[in-house]
Amino acid sequence: MLRPASFKLVSAVALLVLAFFMVAQAQTVAAPKYDKSTEVKLKGVIEDVKTATDKTVHITIKNDKGSFDVTVAPQKFLNEMEIIFAKGDTVEVLGSPHTVDGNSAMLAREVTRNGDVMVMRDERGKPVWLGWIT
Repeated sequence: MLRPASFKLVSAVALLVLAFFMVAQAQTVAAPKYDKSTEVKLKGVIEDVKTATDKTVHITIKNDKGSFDVTVAPQKFLNEMEIIFAKGDTVEVLGSPHTVDGNSAMLAREVTRNGDVMVMRDERGKPVWLGWIT
């Protein structure tokens, strides 16, 4: 039989282990998958550029149909490729739309700005940065 002090220690350790697994589970939310069959082109002006907590760059594009969050690529990849997006840039995005928390969003495959095409994913939607940035 456990003494009260031992019981408290075992209970505390059990609670820490449980908390660890709950945090780990919460962080394993599946990312949206690129779906080639849903590809669309979206043209507009960048109204915001931000880096998410997972270090992925998102641009918010506004056009006459509204505002759209576009997941572009990891910041590290964009730095390596010397790609910088700025508010006010006019862009065209080829990508796969999806919904995040009820809002329209998109995974970018290509971003075109001033005639320059920047490829983020291959023809099947596989990220081009996989395997060469860590």
